[in-house]
Amino acid sequence: MARPGRRSIGVVAGVAALAVGAAIGATRSVARRNRSNADPDAGSEMLPPFDRDHHLPSHDGGTIHVIERGSGPTIVLSHGVTLSVRTWVKQMEALPELGFRVVAFDHRGHGSSTVGEQGHTIDTLAWDVRSVLVGLDLRDAVVVGHSLGGVAAQAFCTRFPDVAAERVAGVVLLSTLARAPLAESNRWNSLLSMLGNRLPDATGVLAAQDLGFVLTRLGFGSDPQPRHIELTREMIVACPPETRRRAPGALLGLDLTAELAGIAVPVLVACGSADVLTPPDESRRIASHLPQSQLEIIEGAGHMVMLERAEELDRLIVDFAHSVQGISPADVDVSSSHGNA
Repeated sequence: MARPGRRSIGVVAGVAALAVGAAIGATRSVARRNRSNADPDAGSEMLPPFDRDHHLPSHDGGTIHVIERGSGPTIVLSHGVTLSVRTWVKQMEALPELGFRVVAFDHRGHGSSTVGEQGHTIDTLAWDVRSVLVGLDLRDAVVVGHSLGGVAAQAFCTRFPDVAAERVAGVVLLSTLARAPLAESNRWNSLLSMLGNRLPDATGVLAAQDLGFVLTRLGFGSDPQPRHIELTREMIVACPPETRRRAPGALLGLDLTAELAGIAVPVLVACGSADVLTPPDESRRIASHLPQSQLEIIEGAGHMVMLERAEELDRLIVDFAHSVQGISPADVDVSSSHGNA
């Protein structure tokens, strides 16, 4: 077989360079187009305000960083994988103005929390929710769990039903799942686990402003604000590489479906209609297995509902909290609270 000449190699290299250049150009074009959207939060640091913070001990030797603001009935906010308490910047601004004590915590290995000896598992997720509720001695709380944080809320309710009955008035499961794809396939889960441990660190890709922006954009629905995409990218980049590798592995083989019937508190299940990471059908399936559930599909929103549709989500949370905490709804316009913090 004839060996390729220098000219052939040069042609191949040239074509490859053109392809890479075209991909970079397309990425920049997509990023530029998305950044041109109207953005009231442009220039904002997007840092959640808080009155108090704590570093609570986890059951296995780690620490759980908690921030809180306001007074009144308690709402606890549990974020998704590779994110942090910054996820809830809009809720930390708005909900205290509506008469709530709002508590948000960094999951182990995220934000300012540290991983305990038992690492990242469904059980440790449940334990950490318990540690926050018991450590702050919270009662009649509404626990809002987004994505992985929603899995944590489900696991807590099913593994610690007595604690849930004593301390939780209701749960909001936001853009989450109860069953991972191919959960029953041990071979597939072993392969995914092996790949997760061997894949190179993605910090460089995410840190590249245009490429990271475009990849993060996939988690949003129609017409997101550029600052919200950038905030999400910043959180993922700030997440330690070890957590980015290990924490998603807790979902391998996940299947809480059979346990959902044991959740004895009222549950609001909410999801964006354009969520491609935890699609609406999964929220519908979760709601169908719960004994006390309400389902809300938020039109046009993607996975990051708390940023994309903050006012609509806050209204849902407040109405739900009023109903389960036995409080007469205050005559307050939820939308007016955004920007007053």
